[in-house]
Amino acid sequence: MTATVHARDLPLARRLTAYAVVLVGYMLYCYNFVVVDYVRPYLVGELKFTVEETALISSAQNIGITIGALLWAGFVARAGRRRAAAAIAAAIGVMAALQASSGSIATWIGARGLLAAALGGYYVVATGLVVALFPAAARGKLIALNSAMYPTSNILVGVLGGALGDANWHWLLWIGALPLPLSLLLYAVVPADRRYRAFDDVDSAPGATAGSWREMLAARWRWLTLGCVLLSGLDFNAYQLFFSFATLYLRDNRGASAAAMGGIVAVISTGSLVGSFVWAVVSDRWGRRAPLVGYLLSAAAILVFLHAGLGVAQLGIPGFVFGFGLACTTAWGAWFAEMFPPRLRPHGAALFHAGHVLALGAPLFAAWASTALGLVAAMSLAPIVYVAGALLWWRLPETLGRETAT
Repeated sequence: MTATVHARDLPLARRLTAYAVVLVGYMLYCYNFVVVDYVRPYLVGELKFTVEETALISSAQNIGITIGALLWAGFVARAGRRRAAAAIAAAIGVMAALQASSGSIATWIGARGLLAAALGGYYVVATGLVVALFPAAARGKLIALNSAMYPTSNILVGVLGGALGDANWHWLLWIGALPLPLSLLLYAVVPADRRYRAFDDVDSAPGATAGSWREMLAARWRWLTLGCVLLSGLDFNAYQLFFSFATLYLRDNRGASAAAMGGIVAVISTGSLVGSFVWAVVSDRWGRRAPLVGYLLSAAAILVFLHAGLGVAQLGIPGFVFGFGLACTTAWGAWFAEMFPPRLRPHGAALFHAGHVLALGAPLFAAWASTALGLVAAMSLAPIVYVAGALLWWRLPETLGRETAT
């Protein structure tokens, strides 16, 4: 049975309420990403994990989020966005609770991998809901607000960690289980897919057909699928080459104090927060390809950061520009979905995290390059990758203003 109600016919208050609850879940999704880094000293000091074991926890997270994004996309397409949002949030909550209750490294590695798999799914369903419930001219800004939850969650973890103190650090992990009760609210407020026709859906009955990865790799869509994965993979690799070594460069090459390092990292994060909203406006007004300029800004900022001879106190300027430019990727959430017809959009949104496949070896390559070429030379490879990413971005199609996918 074909639904006659279009997403635009649903009351705006109802759509915004659904978005607001999903946004709370998005903040908790980001929270669960960053909290493990904050509690790492306690894992070593109190749970007696080794530093190498905590690295295995991070590796499990990287693998889990890649697999999760790929597998949950099919579930979202078949089960619908409401049921998928509730199920994924519940899975995040259960795995976070298992992690919080355990002192075993084996349980932590397993729970972290499964938790990350659920986190990858939440990105897919949250992005898909924005594309389904709102017109193209609003999507970039709404997804930018989603992206702003990442630095917001960093602030939240810091504030809570300071307030709870060393004795109560476990509560930081238990807070990560809040998506479990939130899953009930998600099921209550997110509209059922079968009751409305999503934006841009002009010829299919909601829920009547579900896309698959096989179709994503069929001749018609193969270039778009692989192009998005490659673009996302370039982003992760370039980020690893520069930002993962930034504090090491500041301390060892520039003699920066801990306060100076923290200040520069904070300035970079501030640039990303500001850039998220600026590039969202650019994306919604001038098209999804226009924000590729941000990649060129980041490439130039890295060269200035490393080679312009600035004093440590002045490095915050190119640092801010780097973070500002890097936030251009907030355009991808809507763009990767819009390239495909409605039945394939959960899979399109998943392509952002699918790029992790091409970045699994990035930490090892970056470490090798820093030894073989020198730290500054290795970090200077990042602008080349960003320029290559900008060229690939330009080759992918514009979607803004189209009634259906090309």
